[in-house]
Amino acid sequence: MKHLLLSLILSCFSFLTTQASADWHVVRSHPQKHFLQTIPAGNYSGITNMGGDVYAMVSDKSDSALYFNVRLYISRQTGELLQAEYMGSKGRAEAAGLDNEAIAKVSDSTIVVASEQRFRLKEYLIGQNNVPGKDRNGVAEDKTQPKLWEWSMREEDFWPNYGFESLAYDSIGRKLWTINESAMRRDGKPATPQNPHRNVLRLMSFNRDDVTAVPVAYLYRMDMPTTMKTAETYAMGVSELCALPDGQLLVLEREAFVPKTKIGAFCQCKLYVVNPSVETPYPLEKSVEAGAPYVSKRLLTSWRTTITLFSQNWANYEGMCLGPKLENGDQVVILVSDSQNGYAGLLRDWFKTIVISN
Repeated sequence: MKHLLLSLILSCFSFLTTQASADWHVVRSHPQKHFLQTIPAGNYSGITNMGGDVYAMVSDKSDSALYFNVRLYISRQTGELLQAEYMGSKGRAEAAGLDNEAIAKVSDSTIVVASEQRFRLKEYLIGQNNVPGKDRNGVAEDKTQPKLWEWSMREEDFWPNYGFESLAYDSIGRKLWTINESAMRRDGKPATPQNPHRNVLRLMSFNRDDVTAVPVAYLYRMDMPTTMKTAETYAMGVSELCALPDGQLLVLEREAFVPKTKIGAFCQCKLYVVNPSVETPYPLEKSVEAGAPYVSKRLLTSWRTTITLFSQNWANYEGMCLGPKLENGDQVVILVSDSQNGYAGLLRDWFKTIVISN
């Protein structure tokens, strides 16, 4: 009996150890880098892998190009980003002022781009200008382009500049994910240092095998603001998602604080792991009620960048995607920051790589 009891205890310990080791964890986090000589200053807000070492980035200020290709040289031994090379703009934006904030490759021939200004997710053909042709009377000809997927919400659902900032595609589960950057109007006002609370967001997935289906939504609750100081510019919300190979998601919570003097500015980033497959959906159109189910989240890592008298490494990370797998099987995560086109000659287009494993 004692041997049987000991065997059961050891089996349970082995099971718990195996389960714990299956959790994603950080192997190493590399310092951020910029490439002034090879990457033009921009407003890079989203990134996705296009195949091999080539990645597409969107700019939230571009009124001409749909996206920009870059080649990222990443060490297959350590996951460090060694060099970055600009490859030029691709495609044409169909209108000005779209405020494209995120991009995800969803098939061999198409990408999806999130427009914060249009409160829209829209699919585009890769390598084509995606601008409808016009007939002799100047009327757009729908027949010039195949019918691609598009989904949007009402402008009145959102607070200004707090629409869709994120996209991620789970190629195994064939799900496209997005989340509103800050609280929708139905869920209260966005958190600020003077109105501190935990933003409630709507994490949404779309089934790529049924493009007519309504999104499946979950409630996601952010952390509290970390400062009570008065800011000239303040933004707190989820700035990006990334789908992991096992269907879990990385969620990037970002708090950007800039005082009038600029000295003392910081950007606090927290990277969480969530597993939607074990969570309970909540209707997208329904206001949050007491006892509503929120997804569980586990902190993977966090970091803070600042502007001080002696250091200017401030980086507002808005783009994130999976990079390559290393020779030992570890996974690289790539992040890119929005420098506001190299604002005042001070901000940089920082890149950061984090190596994770499960």
